[in-house]
Amino acid sequence: MSECFKFPSELTIYEVQETFNEVKSYISDKEHVSFDFSETTEIDSAGLQLIIWVVYHSQKVGLNIETISTNELIETRCKKLGVGISTPQNE
Repeated sequence: MSECFKFPSELTIYEVQETFNEVKSYISDKEHVSFDFSETTEIDSAGLQLIIWVVYHSQKVGLNIETISTNELIETRCKKLGVGISTPQNE
């Protein structure tokens, strides 16, 4: 299992740039990735955009997403947007 990237407790416009740079660095040399959003307790639209980008970019470039840990806040916000961020099923 790969090292998991843990997102910060606050994922707002004030933290997004730094987190974006960190996650880009994290995925740059990996084939397998895991993301943990479970400790994120504050999020705004910039944070949601980053989450969506992380998941879809990883899939687009062919990374194997092993796990995505979320919490009720993240799931509720993504559901309101009609965005699914679950781990893809292996076919």
